[in-house]
Order: sequence, then C-alpha cells, then structure tokens
Amino acid sequence: NKPYRSALNCPKASLASRLLCILGCDSPRRVYPTGFSGTMTSRHSMTLTAVAHRVATANAAILTAALILFGFGALTPGMAADWGLTLFVKSEPPVSADPGPVSYAPGSRAVARLIFENRGEAPLESVQVQVDLIGAVPVVETAGNWKRDGNKITTTLDKLSPGDSVELPLVVELADGTERGARGTGGEARIRASVPASGETLVAEANWPIANCADAYHAALRQIRYNEFAALRTAVDASRVSDKSLPGDTEITFKPEGGKQVASAVRFAEGFARSRGLDSYYTGKDIRWVTGRLINDIAVYLGQDRYPGLCTGVDEWTAILQDYMGRFTKRADEINAYREALEPTVDELVTAASQGAVSAGNGGTDPRATASALLSATGYSGTQAAGVGIFVTAQKAIADEGDTLTTDRRQALTEAFAALERLWYLDLAAQNAGAVATGFTGTLGAIRSAQKATCTCGS
Repeated sequence: NKPYRSALNCPKASLASRLLCILGCDSPRRVYPTGFSGTMTSRHSMTLTAVAHRVATANAAILTAALILFGFGALTPGMAADWGLTLFVKSEPPVSADPGPVSYAPGSRAVARLIFENRGEAPLESVQVQVDLIGAVPVVETAGNWKRDGNKITTTLDKLSPGDSVELPLVVELADGTERGARGTGGEARIRASVPASGETLVAEANWPIANCADAYHAALRQIRYNEFAALRTAVDASRVSDKSLPGDTEITFKPEGGKQVASAVRFAEGFARSRGLDSYYTGKDIRWVTGRLINDIAVYLGQDRYPGLCTGVDEWTAILQDYMGRFTKRADEINAYREALEPTVDELVTAASQGAVSAGNGGTDPRATASALLSATGYSGTQAAGVGIFVTAQKAIADEGDTLTTDRRQALTEAFAALERLWYLDLAAQNAGAVATGFTGTLGAIRSAQKATCTCGS
C-alpha cells in the first residue's frame, strides 16, 4: 500500500464525495486519489464516522468498513454505480469485569462478523472471500460454509443482488503463548473479497488484541518465590528432621483415663517426644516423593521466564496440585483432633490439682505457661527451668515435697503435669504440620490471587 496524500475536500461533484455517499458517511476523510491502482486495507480506508459514533463506547463492538477498488485500473465518477460491494467488519469486544487494558484473553475464542452489502445497481455473482489468520486458528465446528486450508479459510457468495446483504460469522481461537500458539499477543484476520466478473477487489482487517499482563504477573510470581514459597520450603525441611534440643522422651509417666481418643492422643504425643519432634509421616517414602514433586513443580512455575501466555492455565494447574496437597491438610487436621481430644482431660486434671486456682484454658495458653502457674500454686518458690524443661522442674518439685503432700495430692499434681507435657508435644506437632499444610495452600492461594490481580487483560 502507498501512503496517504494530504486530505482532500469533498465537493459533491468529486469522486470522494460520491464514495462517501455510498458508505453513508457525511464528513470528508482521506482517500486514495483517482488513478491509484491496487488494494486498500482497513487501516488505510475511510472510517464510518456516522456509524462508529453510535457504537464507540467501552463495551461496544468495533465497526470498520472497507472500500472496493478495481485491481486493474483507475476509478472514475461514472463507474461508481457499478462499485456496489461493501464490507463491514464487526468484532465482538472481550468481556472483562476487571479494570485494565481492553484486551482478549490468550487462548480464548473471538468472533468477527463479516457483513457484505451490494450498494450498487447491478447484481454481484461468485464473490470470492478469503481470510488469512495470524495468531489465531479458525474454529472448525463453527466454520459453516468456510473451507479451511491451514490458517486460511475461503468461501464464495453465489449472488448478491442490489440492496441485499449477507453476514458471515468468523469464529477463531486466539493463540495462547504456549507451544500450541506461540504468538500470544493477539489475533489478526486479513480479509480479501473479489468479484471475478468485474475485477472488483476489497480488503479489510479484523483484530483481537491481547494486552501484555504477563510482565506484572511475572513480577508477582517472583515475590511469591521469595515469600510464601520460601516459608513453605522451610516448613517442609523442618518436618523431616528432629529437634536435638528436645530431651527425647517425656519426663513424667502418665496413664490417662478418658477412652480411646485420649489414649490415641497420648500415644502419639509420647512417640513424637521420643523422636524429638519428628513426625514419621513426613519421612515416609511416598510422602517424601509427593512433597519433592510438588516443591519442584512450584519452583519451576515460579521461576519460568516471561512469555505472553504466562497468565493462562493457572486454574487448571493449581487444581491438580491442590488434589495432592490435600493429604498435608488432612495430616494437620488429624493432629489437631488429637489435641482437641486431650484438652478437656488436661483442663480437668489441672483444675483438680490446683484446687480451682489454675485452668488450662481453651487452647489459647501455652501448656508450659500453665505448668508454671500450677507450680506456683503449689507453693514452689525455686527457679523454674525454661521451655520444655519446666516439666523436669515439676517432677523434681513433686519429689522434693516429700511428706508435705498427701498421696492424692501428689497423684493429682503428677497427672496434671504429665497431661500438660503431652499437650505441649501435641501443640508442637500441630504447629509443624500446620506450617507444611498452610505453606502449600498459602503458596497456591498467593499464585491464584496474583493471577487474578495482574492478569486483567481479558477474560
């Protein structure tokens, strides 16, 4: 195509005015001068101002028009009546609830409606229509009368009488930036229609832009890598090793009453204490494989390079990972259930041993703090060891009291401190399991939130 020349005035006797009248446009626009031989794309054609003003809103369809040119010669005013073929290209806009650039979503379907009209005085026969697609592929099941050859589709309009019009829907699937459609920056349709009998030819374009949201999403993924994902890896690493600072066993013997649930909770707590805070669930072969695979997949996803289709496929990918992550949430729930089963027994024993002066509370108090309060309530005035060592202090205090404690009082205090010790180990186990579970779900949730917040270029 040749560049525009300067804008021309359009007196009624001029060719430009005649063509504007054919298209229903009442204001002058740039046109090709008479004598030009060739074709004209919609980018180089006149805009239907009168029509476009009625639809030029944020959510309105884009309406363009193409003019016809003889491919072999020049236009003259006397021949304009034979130039009846007119094409309107109406592209349906993307639907997006979020603010942001007007854009279609990578991999989504888009529609353009090609409306052919005969505004001349003679019938048009065997109109050949060809559409070449770039960054998009035709949707086969909606092809209708179109014939497909790769990314090119063709059809023929048998006859178009004066005053008649016909609409051809064009449904395409935009490239998504993956290997299947590496472009991912938008789709384009180059439309060409010709009348063999007269040599009339017109060309136009339809465009489905995809704005670039990938950069913002890529930056958000980088932050997740250094925050939520880093916390997840720390939690997973901690779940696989023992804590050498723990004694390796409980200090006070405990034979609980309260049924199977309490017995199971105590049994788990004592095993957890013997392993110095290591839950064997996380060191099993199967769980180690699943954990390693999830960590690797997330790391690869968060570390990938920018590409146009980065915003796509998030829901499907995270749904697959979430199925595997469910086992970690389930394990955390099991340990919390142990704690909930033991807690009423602990509260009852502490209340009885302190004669109502101390309560274990409802889960908001560290069992070690409760043990310290119970020691003080018995009149103990010595130095209390820090951390889990409080239970060593408690055991020694009971033994040192000698004959000052009755047998029942001694038994009550022993059971209370023993129950608090096991509750503390359950708290530690629940904390570790919860860190792994929330590490996975938190990372996944952060990815979804980031995608929703930054990938607003289409829907």
